[in-house]
Amino acid sequence: MPKVIRQAGLPVLLVALLGLMIWNSALATLAAGVALFVLGIGRLEEGFRAFSGGALERWLKWSTSGLWRSLLVGVISTAMVQSSTLVTLLGIAFLSAGLINTLGGVGLVFGANLGTTSGAWLIALAGLKLNMAQLSMPMLAFGVFLARREETGWRGGGLALLGIGLLFLGIDLMKTGFSGFEGAFDLARYAVEGWAGVLLFVLIGALATVVMQSSHATLVLTLAALAAGQVQYDNALALVIGANLGSTATALFAAIGSNNAGRRIAATHLIFNLVTAGAALLLLHQLIAAVEWLADVGGLAADAHMLKLAIFHTVYNVFGLVLMLPWSPLLVRGLERWLPEEAAMADCGMLSERPRTRAKYVNDTALLHADTALKVLEQELQHLAQLSRQVVGAALYLPHDLTALPPAELHARVRQPVPLAVREDADALYERHIKGVYADIVDFLSHVDVSLLPEQQQVMMNVSVAARDLVAAVKAAKHLQSNLRQQIDSSQPVIRQAYTQLREQGGLSLLELGHWLDTVDDTQGRERRLEDGEAQDQRFAEAFQRDLQQHLRNRELDGWQATSLLNDLHYLLRVRRHLRRGHIGLTQRVSADEAERLEQAVNLA
Repeated sequence: MPKVIRQAGLPVLLVALLGLMIWNSALATLAAGVALFVLGIGRLEEGFRAFSGGALERWLKWSTSGLWRSLLVGVISTAMVQSSTLVTLLGIAFLSAGLINTLGGVGLVFGANLGTTSGAWLIALAGLKLNMAQLSMPMLAFGVFLARREETGWRGGGLALLGIGLLFLGIDLMKTGFSGFEGAFDLARYAVEGWAGVLLFVLIGALATVVMQSSHATLVLTLAALAAGQVQYDNALALVIGANLGSTATALFAAIGSNNAGRRIAATHLIFNLVTAGAALLLLHQLIAAVEWLADVGGLAADAHMLKLAIFHTVYNVFGLVLMLPWSPLLVRGLERWLPEEAAMADCGMLSERPRTRAKYVNDTALLHADTALKVLEQELQHLAQLSRQVVGAALYLPHDLTALPPAELHARVRQPVPLAVREDADALYERHIKGVYADIVDFLSHVDVSLLPEQQQVMMNVSVAARDLVAAVKAAKHLQSNLRQQIDSSQPVIRQAYTQLREQGGLSLLELGHWLDTVDDTQGRERRLEDGEAQDQRFAEAFQRDLQQHLRNRELDGWQATSLLNDLHYLLRVRRHLRRGHIGLTQRVSADEAERLEQAVNLA
């Protein structure tokens, strides 16, 4: 029902807005200024993402070394892109992807709130005094030209210039729009005294921020209205508090599509703004007195309300930091207890007894930036590789504690009778634990529309191919199990022994691949293990086929049975080949040339 209401209400809202613009040209100018300002923030964010590449990932990782460092990163990042919302959303995405820890995320949110004050100072000091339209013209011209370049760096710089130009042009139009009202839309006429007025304008500021999805836009509107005399100073202070409260809406919306780790950032943003707003309202008179004292120290005139508003915005956020910083370790522990990590799947136990498995790491929030998209894909591929090894092991009726067994113990265990209670159905395991995760990966890949560098595109392709290979390995194991299920208890010792050999070889591969990440940074060791594995496959296949020929000559097998065993040998080789190919994807950060060389090393004729 809410969706239907929104869909029906949008045309009504647009028609009403059009009518108001026709009725008053100043309102049309104001609306155009707001639109250009919000559009400029979007282009600035897009440009920042485009030319950041892997630098943003390293920058965010650097911020996790301590609360103060992450706080500094939050301040600088927000001042650069003029969007605390973007930094908060990136914090949600990076924390959900595991690029930063909870303490780093908390510091990032705190810093973003302080960094957003830079916009107020910029506008108060120069924005409404200089000819912003004239300043924007060269930025718009150069920005459009550079944004059309194919090179990522130039394109990102062009989008950033275009964004700044649109911001300046939007500010100029808002200033013009408010100055043209001439009392027709004068909020000062509707000023409400006392706490009722404070709460009313807090609500107006929050609603304006939710509608425009930008506290910066609300702040610029407030400064422009204050400069034009359209709003009283006291009410403007309440609008600032409301703008900070309204900025939590975007983070809360983004948290819906995130995991628990990402939701901690949204919760931090909400808690910070609620606590700061509540405390500021209780101590509003004291904060205003502090602003007046700082204005006197700075030699400001009594009617310099725009600069006083910028001072109030800074004092307000510094007040919030002083209030919240001492409690940040307790806040981190509380968030991690309230929103714990999703329990990881254990490496032992019967898979069929667990609920249907879906992706653990990919989520809509990670689509915000290329770095987070690649990081969660890397984590999800490791998750799928772990599940694939487990399902293949279960399909071959191998011990559930396989990863803890030395090869000699595996040799003894596979020769023991397999209890009926632990013979799991590979088809059911595939449907329950592989198909859902693979479907989520494919769906996530189809929605990645952020700008990618060539090496990032290569990584994305490697992940897609690796995931497909892991699924192919499980499907080959399903085919192998169809005969294994019937022949594992065969009355013919030769057949039982042959399937025992196939199972043991499969187990040795799983043991090898279970420790694959131990050599993720050792290129030569990785290639050597691949070559050794392929040579072992070749030797085993030749020996297995020689044995079959000998059993045929000795009339211990007939042609039908030998054909089934040969087919199952090739299914096993397919399982091993696809598993190795899939595990190459776990080393997706290697260069394209190395990835191609590694893939060629595991290709069988």
